[in-house]
Amino acid sequence: MPDIYNVNPNNIVGGPGRLVFKAYDGTFPDSIAEVMDLTSPYKLKAGWRDLGATTDGISVSRGFDTDDFTVDQVSGPVDTEITEWSHSLETTLAENTVENRQLALAGGEIIETPSVLGTSTTTVGALANGATLVNVTDVTGFTVGGYLELKGRSHQVSAVSGSTLTITPAVKESIAAGTSIAPITELGTRRIGYGTMTEIPFHTYALISQKKDGTLYMAVFRKCKITGDDKEQTFAKEKRTLPLSLNAFADGDAKQTENVYYEIEQVL
Repeated sequence: MPDIYNVNPNNIVGGPGRLVFKAYDGTFPDSIAEVMDLTSPYKLKAGWRDLGATTDGISVSRGFDTDDFTVDQVSGPVDTEITEWSHSLETTLAENTVENRQLALAGGEIIETPSVLGTSTTTVGALANGATLVNVTDVTGFTVGGYLELKGRSHQVSAVSGSTLTITPAVKESIAAGTSIAPITELGTRRIGYGTMTEIPFHTYALISQKKDGTLYMAVFRKCKITGDDKEQTFAKEKRTLPLSLNAFADGDAKQTENVYYEIEQVL
């Protein structure tokens, strides 16, 4: 018997998404390439920032309320009118960074205090990207379990042997011989406050995912604010996740058929 079912498995989609955002400025991308590079390592364009890993997926909802219209001659509504649209975006952030808390919990300004450094010395010999062994002119002040600053990055000292320091994580760039390096006597801090502000900023979000055939899909939410729902974090044995819930609003400068969000997907 002939197969009466018309099924295209390429149209069955799933998989995780990459949620990114930028400050709302009234400009929106016309292509996926305006948000991220289309080749590995898929770096974001200037102004966009990753929210990182999520748990339990990323949910997008769209709905509307209606009022029924009735007339005397019919015992039931003869028409209905849309009175209000609602759009939301929800997820749980697994990366509980201060930047993500600032966004999800309506935090204040992040104030950074730099590390306090001890007497600096210099590296002996060039370092390749990925190096973990650093030869220095003088090891005074460097201790196992302590920290050091090299090219503006902090590293932990896991071993000291003669004039060689073993560090973690590895360096992320090539470093010339004679570069300044210093022990950290007091780590820097980042401070953020949470108060009773009266204004919550708008942001533009993009949700990017990959289809089964390798092509990319992107939804752009023009104008979003976090909701006032309680965002609960639990300090316990489990990993501390961060709820993120957003309402999407219409942007008055866009045409009515896509003034809340729009989708772009690549085609083969």
